[in-house]
Amino acid sequence: MQQWPEHPVQYMAVRPKQRVFSPGKFSKGDLFTVIAYVVFFIGGAAGLITLIPGYMAAFETQDQALFGINLILYVSFFILAMVQCGPQFFESFKTMRYHSWTKWLMLPGGWLLTIMVNALIAGLTGQPVTSENQAALEGMATTVPLPVMLVVTALFGPFVEEYFFRHLLIGKLSRKLNVWLCLIISTVLFAGIHFVGAGVGSWLEVVPYFMLGITMGLAYILSGKSMAYSYMLHVLNNTVALLVVYLLYPLLPAGV
Repeated sequence: MQQWPEHPVQYMAVRPKQRVFSPGKFSKGDLFTVIAYVVFFIGGAAGLITLIPGYMAAFETQDQALFGINLILYVSFFILAMVQCGPQFFESFKTMRYHSWTKWLMLPGGWLLTIMVNALIAGLTGQPVTSENQAALEGMATTVPLPVMLVVTALFGPFVEEYFFRHLLIGKLSRKLNVWLCLIISTVLFAGIHFVGAGVGSWLEVVPYFMLGITMGLAYILSGKSMAYSYMLHVLNNTVALLVVYLLYPLLPAGV
């Protein structure tokens, strides 16, 4: 006669526990990259590029010249950041081995949630919730080809920002501070960096960045401090924004 196991639960499949990826210790290379970031992005040293003889004359419009500066900076910082965190970044793609379906669904889900919150705030206030970046993209859409813009804005830019605002300010800083305090610090600085030099015209301009900072910070923490996962969410957000500006806006009636 067949004997049933005394404890049947031991034969059930056990779902793997979410792995937490180590961001490593803060290094001299991180310090150098942070200082360079502050100097060029916050201190305004990027403007010195326009003083290079012949630089401005090489472009037909000011928007193209501005994009050229962004191209130089983001390619340079992409290389610097990749040198510092490349191994940890590629290792953290393994987060998709844990609760895979949930994570794949939460990529568009997380992006959609930010859009819904922005739309809700716009409906309650009666004012559009737009970002400074969105306005800049609209200005460049007629002068910078979409493929080039995708590489810089949807691939290089998100990697650099995830390295600073999630990998360093949450991953490495949480070795010293509570991770949720790090999330707040990261979100505030992420939103604030986008207004350096331009200022804040309305508090509504801050909302999209604040929502993105919170969403990507939570994605980073809940995926086991996976920079790869928050990067994928960031890439999705920027790619959709670009496609809307380049492909959808031209189809709308003038004045809309």
